[in-house]
Amino acid sequence: MNKTIKLMMVLIFALAMTACKKDVKPTMDDDTNNNNGNNTPVVDTTPVRTDGLICCNPDDLTNPASLLSQRVIYFGYDQANIASDYRAMLSLHARYLQENPSARMTVEGHADERGSREYNLALGEKRGYAIANLLRAQGASLGQVSVVSYGEERPESTCSNDSCWSKNRRGVIIYTAQ
Repeated sequence: MNKTIKLMMVLIFALAMTACKKDVKPTMDDDTNNNNGNNTPVVDTTPVRTDGLICCNPDDLTNPASLLSQRVIYFGYDQANIASDYRAMLSLHARYLQENPSARMTVEGHADERGSREYNLALGEKRGYAIANLLRAQGASLGQVSVVSYGEERPESTCSNDSCWSKNRRGVIIYTAQ
């Protein structure tokens, strides 16, 4: 009985939240202050972005000043968790994919040389899917993102120490169609 009451309370709360209406505030255009007698308010219908990101021009994919030009996500040792440092960049890539339905990308998963070949291929795949799943959760469609794992086969750095290994533990975004 207690679970039923809790479920009902959650459903009532959810219904109340979805029933709330958001008001659109009209804004006065500067042209309405002229002497033509037309004082009709202009309603701004552009979506308001609360996350501060501005999206999405295809030219930004090659603009070094844009987050869209950043395409490498580094991972910790034996990890497939995406650090919070990369969330804004991935959110922008997801928004780009959402606003450009014809865009396609491949996410490459990589690992350092430690571990067996099979283990590193699996870890690279986990890293690739971690990135792809986050992009999909933020608006990219299923068909826009594919994943491939290279494991340790395509290292960015070939020396064998911690600084090199950290560069090889990565996911790379490659746009195949813009």
